[in-house]
Amino acid sequence: MARTNTIYSTSMAVDSISLGTDIVEVERIDRLIQKYGNTFLFRIFNDLEIAYCQQTAKPANSFAARFATKEAFSKALGTGIGKNVGWKDISVGKKSSGEPYIILSEKGKNKIETLGISTMKVSISHTKTLAQAVVMLIK
Repeated sequence: MARTNTIYSTSMAVDSISLGTDIVEVERIDRLIQKYGNTFLFRIFNDLEIAYCQQTAKPANSFAARFATKEAFSKALGTGIGKNVGWKDISVGKKSSGEPYIILSEKGKNKIETLGISTMKVSISHTKTLAQAVVMLIK
């Protein structure tokens, strides 16, 4: 019997897609929180992120997922964290459906507008030990 492969295709009119990914050990973030406390948290996260993560059952998992998202976004941008975008220029929100989304400061918004980015997508996952994020920027 002959096998046939079905190929599904979708078309998407985009000039370019940029992808960034990052994976973080939850234990590493937990150690940083234990060692530096609020100094670490307020350097990396905004007030809304801190409030959200601290009310979850496992705050270190949520902080690690947001840390990975910030890294993945900066990689997709092609700049890394630094002069163009800082830790607090990128934050993560959550829709009522549970879907995460990226929130940018004015500096971050200016950067993506300059680059012609029209759409940002993020996917976040975490286990007991690892948190991962993938960010797609579409022109």
